[in-house]
Amino acid sequence: MNPADLAKEKQRLEEAVTASLVGGYLPCPVALKLAKRLNVDARAVGDTVDELGIRITDCQLGCFKVEKASHEDLVGKVIREEITERVRGSLVRGGLPCPVAHDLGRELKVSIKEIGDAATRMKIKIIDCQLNCFA
Repeated sequence: MNPADLAKEKQRLEEAVTASLVGGYLPCPVALKLAKRLNVDARAVGDTVDELGIRITDCQLGCFKVEKASHEDLVGKVIREEITERVRGSLVRGGLPCPVAHDLGRELKVSIKEIGDAATRMKIKIIDCQLNCFA
């Protein structure tokens, strides 16, 4: 792509990101849908968000929640053994890659948040965020 086309593409992405903000932030599900709609890699959206100084919120895996850090919301929560087994079997470098977590949710027909909760209970970190949030 020539420099003029790259500049136009960057501007298009920046405009789409800023138009999609909710309360000054870009929710994770909105960012992923935006990438799909614009036919760009999710990391390009994440990089644009970083360049614009915007924060990603509402991680579908629960990574940006205060409760996630304290685990208070998981006390007494029952997580199916099938989910924990699949999470454990999907680890890469000791963590659960974000795209794999999304795939597991679809395959097991559970919410992506439930996969994130299982990982949290197992003290497994989410890695390789599709939006590049953990880079």
